[in-house]
Amino acid sequence: MAAEMDDVAVSVLHREWAFEDLLTLPDDGYRYEIMDGQLIVTPPPPVVHQDVIDNLRAELGRRVAPDVRVKTGVGVRVPRMGPERYVIPDLLVASGARPALHYEPESVRLAVEVTSPSTELRDRGSKKELYEAHGVACYLLVDLSAEAVTCWELERGEYRLQWRMTASTPGEGLLAGVTLGDLTREPS
Repeated sequence: MAAEMDDVAVSVLHREWAFEDLLTLPDDGYRYEIMDGQLIVTPPPPVVHQDVIDNLRAELGRRVAPDVRVKTGVGVRVPRMGPERYVIPDLLVASGARPALHYEPESVRLAVEVTSPSTELRDRGSKKELYEAHGVACYLLVDLSAEAVTCWELERGEYRLQWRMTASTPGEGLLAGVTLGDLTREPS
């Protein structure tokens, strides 16, 4: 069985996907990730989703050290100890040398996911668990349906809630003073 996408057939048979398989897929605006050997295909995000990412990237870019990178569209590959795991956070903050293809989890200081109807459950569940289990120091979930931003930081191997931004409560830490309105506005 195959699904047609822009004249490219993508196999959806029961088999495990590997990172190398992703290199054969089209650059068509869809996000291709692998969770536990299964291919996850996500459509391009809604406009407000992209606005939040653009605003976060600009805000964080002004606040991080010069040797730290703020990136979008770059993947994180979890070392193989079983089925392949390769995810693409909506935004990440990383240190160390620029990688050729993807970051290793230990280089990622902050992973950000912005919820969409098609990603909400994964963003709250399996992606958060993956970042936590592999030592990503901080996880930021921008929940558009709940109109909130939640920040967890790794403490003794587990994420602990650090702060929550809402329409009436600004962010803290790297986003001190930033409001939800700042993140959801249309960038100029």
